[in-house]
Amino acid sequence: MTIQEIKAISISGFLSSKGYEPVNKKGYKWWYLSPLHTEQTASFKVDLNKNVWYDFGLGKGGNIIDLAMELYQTYNISEVLHMMGRSIILPTTPTQSTCPQKDTSFEDIYVKELEHPALLNYLLERGIDSITAKSLCVEIHYKSDGKRYFAIGFKNDAGGYELRNPYFKGCIAPKAITTIRNHEGVGHVFEGFMDYLSYLILHGECDAVVLNSIVNIPNVLPILNKYSQICCHLDNDTAGRMATRQIMEALGAKCIDATNEYGAYKDLNEYLMSKSTLT
Repeated sequence: MTIQEIKAISISGFLSSKGYEPVNKKGYKWWYLSPLHTEQTASFKVDLNKNVWYDFGLGKGGNIIDLAMELYQTYNISEVLHMMGRSIILPTTPTQSTCPQKDTSFEDIYVKELEHPALLNYLLERGIDSITAKSLCVEIHYKSDGKRYFAIGFKNDAGGYELRNPYFKGCIAPKAITTIRNHEGVGHVFEGFMDYLSYLILHGECDAVVLNSIVNIPNVLPILNKYSQICCHLDNDTAGRMATRQIMEALGAKCIDATNEYGAYKDLNEYLMSKSTLT
């Protein structure tokens, strides 16, 4: 099965095939006892309209592929596709992904220069100065469920935006990688734009690929393969380590695991924050 075919499978149907049924239904939002950990009170929400999930107990969420990675305990995309294609016999119907092409949850979108004090202060708390942030990020105002919000926006190669504020992390479709080319011989890989901005603070400009989701790893391999050396600055967790391993296995000895720099921390941004606190 292809990625698009799997994304067309409803999460509720996928869970049902695994023996998980909702314990509470509130319109298009269904609540489950989490399939990822033991609990007595349902903290696992599925949004039927968007076909996304969120586990409040773990603080994780995403699309059906993200869920499959957690259930199958592997972050190798090829392996996940194989396992899902082998086990799923559900009929597929078109549904929306985490960042659908026409995302009805984001309306009245307005993009402007990054200048709101709350967003700049949030970035400063993360160790990112306003000059660096303004050079690569924008400020996006939008309406969702009838309410107005605003967030930091980081543009991807397909014209979509990764969104971040102190209370929310999401995206405006389409979802894609972000490439930054400065014509260097070394390519650097980051999971998210906070880590890329952190690298700029710590080391300066570089050629970079920001995944914006580890699901995008197969899409970046041809781009990375053009570099003589590749440095992987992914998260210091199970998902990040497996993603790094996937890139290194695909592209060979020219790949370097750069997590030694921030080995005691979850990611590059957390490492930067620790240095900012000490100075």
